[in-house]
Amino acid sequence: MNKMIKDRKLQRSEFIKFTGGLAFLLLGSKWLFADPTSAADLVSTAQKRQSYTLGLLKKLVTDIGPKPSGSKAYAKAARIVFQEMRRSMAKVNYDKYEFDNWEPIKWTNLLVGGQAIEAVPQKRGFGTSPQGINGIIAKRGTGFAILNEQNGDVLAYFSVNQYGKAIAGSGPGDLDKSVPVFGIGKQDIPLLDRSALNKLPAGISAEYHPLHKAPGINVIGQIPGKSKKEILVIAHLDTIFNTPGANDNTASVIVMLMLAHAASGRQNNHTLTFVASDSEEYVYEGAYHYAKGRIANNTIEDIRYVLNFDSLTYGPNLWINSKDQGVKDLIRDIHRDLKLQTTPIYSENDGFVMDSLPFRPSGAKALHANSRGYDEKTLPVYHRPDDTADKVPLDCVEIAFQVFDEFIRRIDKE
Repeated sequence: MNKMIKDRKLQRSEFIKFTGGLAFLLLGSKWLFADPTSAADLVSTAQKRQSYTLGLLKKLVTDIGPKPSGSKAYAKAARIVFQEMRRSMAKVNYDKYEFDNWEPIKWTNLLVGGQAIEAVPQKRGFGTSPQGINGIIAKRGTGFAILNEQNGDVLAYFSVNQYGKAIAGSGPGDLDKSVPVFGIGKQDIPLLDRSALNKLPAGISAEYHPLHKAPGINVIGQIPGKSKKEILVIAHLDTIFNTPGANDNTASVIVMLMLAHAASGRQNNHTLTFVASDSEEYVYEGAYHYAKGRIANNTIEDIRYVLNFDSLTYGPNLWINSKDQGVKDLIRDIHRDLKLQTTPIYSENDGFVMDSLPFRPSGAKALHANSRGYDEKTLPVYHRPDDTADKVPLDCVEIAFQVFDEFIRRIDKE
């Protein structure tokens, strides 16, 4: 009897070890968290998609605020997107890297002849000393500059936002980036023109601190298909340092997540990869890091399509950049077949632009999608503090979802 009890205890102990180990494996295997049926149901109707969008806009925009690359706020947003991907994707992981950057910590308005004009530092550039820069205002190219009054050297440049008020000025191509660059608004051009004509005194300051080995985080999710042929969808998650970035580009990330949830409920021929990229606002470093990894492991050529979503909610008319006529024809057919009362815009620009640019070595067909239509309402909030959740036109989210859900369905049959 004692031996039987001992044997039963041993069997029970071994069973607990086995099931405990199994539980550990279940908890450690990301794909086992995915529930394609429930994830697809999340976005199965327009009403559910709207509710899903509003919920994530609150989490990623209202609750977090600006989420520049390398910040704790961005890392928090990446965790939220990671958890959303786990709802529907068999494979989800962080693709981490390090990069050097500069972050503005304090700046003043531009003072011209004693009058304050809103100015925002370049999103990645040079700061000034705490004493700032002083000289005279002058017209330079399509923007303005502060010049050294004695020798005429350029001390700072100012690029003009043609959409509205001042944004983080990266400057057009004709500006020398070896000095600080600031953004100003188009409404201030007449005042600055007069000030330049009269060579009025001007001053500004912007203090920066370096970010060495800042953490970059791409979030990658994948739904395996019947073949390794791949459709890659990418949308950047990071924002400029002074904007919550609801339209640029959080709403596009949400569209991408909804497309993933919808696709998870289908049998797909292609493997579908979804990338919430980091550092798009800082020379596409996140996309380049991920693409380099794909080149290194010899999987870059598996990619047959690259879809890059950037600001899908500036209006209902999708702006499609692609040199592939078949891609553009398909977008036209989808609009016709879905009876959408919108007018897509087409550019001959290469679809390999911005975050899709690093994937050119794949030889894939590329599409870069932006949007237009509500220009007076949405474009003035571009890179501004008021690019908030309430500024996102929900009809644009729905249009983008419908078009690209159908687009993925159709190219998946190829």
